[in-house]
Amino acid sequence: MGLTVLVVEDEKNLALSLKRFLENKGHETTVCFDGDKGLSQCLEMNPELLLVDCRLPGMGGIELLKKAKALNPNLYSIVFTAFGSIEDAVEAIKLGSFDYIQKPIDLQRLGQLILKIEETVRLKREIDYYRKREETELIGSSLAMTRVRETIQKLVALPLEKSPPSVLITGETGTGKEVVARLLHRKSSRSDKAFIHVNCISLPENLVEDELFGHEQGAFTGARNAKPGLMEAADRGTLFLDEIGDFPINLQGKLLTAIESKKIRRLGSVKDREIDLWIIAATNRNLTEKVRLGSFRPDLLYRLNVVSIYLPPLRERREDIAELSNYFLRKYAAHYGKNIQGLGKEVIETFQNYSWPGNVRELSHKIEQAVLWCEDNIISLRHIDAVLKKRFQDNSFFPQPFVDKKELIKWLLNEPFSLKAFEGELIKTALEKTHGNFSQAARLLGVTRDWLRYRIEKKMFDAD
Repeated sequence: MGLTVLVVEDEKNLALSLKRFLENKGHETTVCFDGDKGLSQCLEMNPELLLVDCRLPGMGGIELLKKAKALNPNLYSIVFTAFGSIEDAVEAIKLGSFDYIQKPIDLQRLGQLILKIEETVRLKREIDYYRKREETELIGSSLAMTRVRETIQKLVALPLEKSPPSVLITGETGTGKEVVARLLHRKSSRSDKAFIHVNCISLPENLVEDELFGHEQGAFTGARNAKPGLMEAADRGTLFLDEIGDFPINLQGKLLTAIESKKIRRLGSVKDREIDLWIIAATNRNLTEKVRLGSFRPDLLYRLNVVSIYLPPLRERREDIAELSNYFLRKYAAHYGKNIQGLGKEVIETFQNYSWPGNVRELSHKIEQAVLWCEDNIISLRHIDAVLKKRFQDNSFFPQPFVDKKELIKWLLNEPFSLKAFEGELIKTALEKTHGNFSQAARLLGVTRDWLRYRIEKKMFDAD
């Protein structure tokens, strides 16, 4: 990787020796012999690391350090002090210097300090890169994700200040529907306005109307003050209706009217209030099937589905798994302060051969767990197996002899075997163990409650 380093040292032989030492380590190094020139170079090259002698002709090293830090608060620095000049070292540390070294300079110690700085800078670069990337694009180079990005770009290029087209994002649980919704908002002309996320499945049915539309004072018992609803809060911004497939059927007509008329009426009010919203909805349900069954209004579906964005499951874009895995590795390694350089080849191969029922969310959680287990520089299969082994031990419905993943797979493949039937038996067993509690069963299986409900509703097995 290498750092950009500025050395400010008036002993020319020492300065040139440091330059050779640093360049041999792969660092781009510039040398100055006085403080004034050093400050000019700080302005010109914006170094990542400043090595400076405390005692310099003209502008002193401490003064240079103070001005350089004012120019770049993120600048790393190491100061050189004469033997016994502890006051200079203390002053430098107060100014935020990374460390100090007394002369004559111990190159081995200097190299160790620079290695620490290099690692910190590397992590910061990666965090900045991936944060910027996450804010500006979706992770994945597959054809499917390329098409999603193209749709987003075409959509946000439209004039969305007035009458923006509703967007319906579909896909299995964990595919990143909320990520796409937030990305649409951030890249749109409404990005400086509110983004209101409404999870329709988490709102108690008797409170949905009040939460969305608000109420006036005295509208019902306990309504001591007027309260605007979430649709008002999102005015001129974006309203994201997550899990729209679970929106109560008895309120779908009122929601449709509000979207079409661009007006809402608070509970207990006789006055309509105009609203300007960009409606983005998301679901992992088959809304066409719900329309057929009478649990979703067809006119609401038509209104929401003006622009459709489908997010494919991870198993249908396996070429993205390595890129996503490395992204999550860097994210969690930085978060937990781990110096993990990468994923072993066998880990990527294992990931690419797995079905990922929880999709990108499951991959993210798996890598976070592996990072927590890993004490090495590379995540290997044994770190992944450690996560799997813990899961098998927690889930006592697995045969106890088969806490080893390979042995479990061999057992599963004994004839006769049906993956569909096994999944059904596994889910039924989990529900039996938890007495029908979906949330506990989902935790036992290591999946989300939504995924579990989805599999049951798809009639993958007989739930009775």
